[in-house]
Amino acid sequence: MRYRRGLSTVVGAVFFIIATTTVVTYITYSMNSIDNFSQSVIVSESQNIDRGRESITISQVGIVNNKFNMTVTNTGSLPVKLTRLWVTNQDGVTSDQKADLNIQLNPGQQQYNIGQSTAITAESTASYNLKVVTERGNISTFQVSPNTSTRIQLITPGTVAPNTDFKIISLITNNSTTPNNIANLTPTMLSNVTLTLVDGPNPANIDALPQGSTAAFTWTYTAPVTSGGISMNASYTGAPTGKFVLSNFTNQLSAEAAAATQSQWSQAASRVGILISGIPNPIHSLTNSLEYAKWGIGIINPLDRDVEVYAAGVLFTNPNILNTVVGVEPGSGIGLWSKRALGAGANMAVWEGGSTPVIIPAKSVGQFRFETDFSSNTLYESIVTMQALTSEGKLTVQYVISSDSAANYPLINAFYSTNAASPTTSWTYNLNNIPGNTNDKLFNMTVQNAGADFPSKIKVLILVPSDFTDVQDYTAGSGGWGVASIFTNPDGSRIIKVETTASTFLGGTSKTYQFTADTPSVTSDKLYVFQTTTIYPSFTGTGQSELASALSEAGVEIVP
Repeated sequence: MRYRRGLSTVVGAVFFIIATTTVVTYITYSMNSIDNFSQSVIVSESQNIDRGRESITISQVGIVNNKFNMTVTNTGSLPVKLTRLWVTNQDGVTSDQKADLNIQLNPGQQQYNIGQSTAITAESTASYNLKVVTERGNISTFQVSPNTSTRIQLITPGTVAPNTDFKIISLITNNSTTPNNIANLTPTMLSNVTLTLVDGPNPANIDALPQGSTAAFTWTYTAPVTSGGISMNASYTGAPTGKFVLSNFTNQLSAEAAAATQSQWSQAASRVGILISGIPNPIHSLTNSLEYAKWGIGIINPLDRDVEVYAAGVLFTNPNILNTVVGVEPGSGIGLWSKRALGAGANMAVWEGGSTPVIIPAKSVGQFRFETDFSSNTLYESIVTMQALTSEGKLTVQYVISSDSAANYPLINAFYSTNAASPTTSWTYNLNNIPGNTNDKLFNMTVQNAGADFPSKIKVLILVPSDFTDVQDYTAGSGGWGVASIFTNPDGSRIIKVETTASTFLGGTSKTYQFTADTPSVTSDKLYVFQTTTIYPSFTGTGQSELASALSEAGVEIVP
């Protein structure tokens, strides 16, 4: 019995230990489970809080080389990791595309060119929905579509002159109410007539037009030679059907512009005409003085066809002026220059081509040059008439010259030269083959006194057409010239005003003034004129007048 009572005690102790161990183990397990659950809840709550504090924005999307080019900004307060890019083609052409990303962004940081290194392809004419996913599960969405709400405006001139350049501006605004880029925006421009494109569009395209933004595109065209209405149609590649704007204007030469082209060459030449390439004035008319005046007749041909010149000359209505004619151009072989007496005592310096006319090629300038000396006379004013018989008709222009045989009378020539060091042997009225789109092109204008000492300064006015830009005074107060003043006219042309510094212009001397300009960019040959006028402030008194002026209208050929 005693033994059994001892065994019962042992068995009871064992059961007690087992029970105690079980309870302790359960309690420990329960406590651990509760703790793990609590930690899990805390972590999950922290992640939710972090997810709420995380923020990313796709600020811009473009399409470059048929791939997306995105800019993503971390606009939140926590670092983020971009893990995936999803692309949905909303036109249904291809299935969804995805690409894995591994991009870390600190708060405020931007990442450019996202998508360029992926295998996802894109077309600028399609519509896409893009989603960027972060490691915490946040998503930023963006639309890329040409088929969005836009506004197109077209700015055109009211009237343009035939064969002149004009500009067209297209304004395209992204009016989308949601974040939506127009990627690779490429403008288009159509016309109901054939226009010569000089330049544009500028820019050719833009990578992306964000919501609320406006892009401006500029074209430069040359108007047709024939007058008529012009209609322009502006849109862009991939635009929705019917998304375009029209603008109409007129191509015609106004009466004022027609008159201006005869006396003022502020724009490019638009029709065949005669140039007063060179008229000396005043003239020291003293027989056998070997003081030669330089004359020039220019024929400007802006057409796309050749012009034939059969005869050219200068008519002197009074026989007491002209003495000897020395032909310069054309030289021997194609007609000859000569002095010819006409009825009523008039004389003419004339060139005749006979059966071999001079051919002036399309879009070029031809010049006819000769020199003369004069008979002794005391005539103060005389009308001279320049004439040319061409395949486009007879061209005529008149001018008035002053002459005298007095000992103090000058003989002033105005011309251009190809060599500033020896202007009187390289004189010309035809500046041909000048490269277009050239910066700081140098031009030489020369005033020569082949007569007696001239007790006056000489002021020169040079009209530079509006297509020439950045006109500069190259001589700048040297070589006997003062500092030039350069004025801009309302039409964009410029006037150079410059004066000699000495109070007397010595006989037998010349002074060359130089200026520079950026030449216009052209796609084919284009013609201009530098109209050059002289003024003599002290040429007054008996037999003298400030109305006397040597004139040069030099043709300028700009080539691509």
